[in-house]
Amino acid sequence: MRWILRMGEVLLKSRPVRRFMRKALEKHIIAQVEVRGAKVKIRPWQGMLFLDLIEGDSEVVEDALRHSFGLISADPISSVDVDPAIVAASVISNAPKEEGATFAVQCKRHGQKGEWGSQSFAGAVGAEILALAPHLKVNLGNPQWPVRIALMPDEVGILGEKIICPGGLPTGVQGTVHTDIQNERDFLASWLVMRRGCRLSLSSETNTEFMDVITCWDPYHLEEKWRQKLATAPGPGHIGEIWAVVGDSLISFDNLESKVPIANLEPLVGWSDDSLEILRQRAGIVKR
Repeated sequence: MRWILRMGEVLLKSRPVRRFMRKALEKHIIAQVEVRGAKVKIRPWQGMLFLDLIEGDSEVVEDALRHSFGLISADPISSVDVDPAIVAASVISNAPKEEGATFAVQCKRHGQKGEWGSQSFAGAVGAEILALAPHLKVNLGNPQWPVRIALMPDEVGILGEKIICPGGLPTGVQGTVHTDIQNERDFLASWLVMRRGCRLSLSSETNTEFMDVITCWDPYHLEEKWRQKLATAPGPGHIGEIWAVVGDSLISFDNLESKVPIANLEPLVGWSDDSLEILRQRAGIVKR
């Protein structure tokens, strides 16, 4: 099985920074998949990542992707020849049966333009679908059945149901921050800075009730093997160097040693209860 992984903010960086962050993201995804009992291979192409399942279940891979900062979405993909008739025949089994049901072919081209452009290929596939299922109608704005395809120079990818990922930056690329997670609010604040690319340095007094959800987002905290594999920082000599603290329990951080002034991060200031509830769901915890 194969997926297309889409990065967001990473692609806005300069070429060397983008390459550094992409490699950190690849290592993180591979680790996330491996701790869940599967193995994958990643190949970068045209600002995207192609992920191939080597061993294990697709469900655990998709759970790993949902818990990998730096990705905005992932699409299961099955490849066919660049032929509108073949594409139509491959997707027609998913067509709605009711008379007058609507569909639209949503095509995005990747790589160099060949014989087809995205619009012309989408139109040709749509015509083939109508020939196979004349009871359907086209609705480009709000179709009941969106046919999502990726047009590449040598193949067409038929995309499955989109997997929504957390976005942000890959874990660790913005350095290390220290936290003492004692309660839900501490964890939510820490989750937000993790999403901005920071790796957590956990206080020895961190509430163990939160360790399962922390390691779900970052295998670095599982055991030494993963700390060795996933160690990263914004530059040489900065791995493990703490530049900030996060959370409401800031008093215990007074004795931290650092080469730079310590910043206090308080990302939850001003958040409403409704916004916090949405954040709880995104971070994977239930209200206590």
